[in-house]
Amino acid sequence: MKMIAETGDLTEIIKIVRPRVPKVDEYGDEIATEDEIIYPMLFAMLRSKNANDVEKNLSTLSTSAQFVIRHRFQNEPRITTDMELIHNNERYKINNFNIDTQYKMWDVIICQKSLE
Repeated sequence: MKMIAETGDLTEIIKIVRPRVPKVDEYGDEIATEDEIIYPMLFAMLRSKNANDVEKNLSTLSTSAQFVIRHRFQNEPRITTDMELIHNNERYKINNFNIDTQYKMWDVIICQKSLE
């Protein structure tokens, strides 16, 4: 069995949040709202991009990232595409969440850096 990560590889700290839609006050002004925190802290491994992938689509790959985390079990909050990942104070929109259904060891979060 080929492992995509080892426990010691999880050296990055990420946070998973669900952004809340800003509220509007009686004057029509937006009021900032707090994100709903799904996971305040997860240890992850930032997957490196290989040279062939970078060459194919440089503009997309420069803003995309994949994070490997321990497998999430059914009793833990699900990670979905309406959530965002925060890493080193940068926000990423979660595009996909690949669950390890075979070995139930490592899941992969595929995301795109937010341009805001």
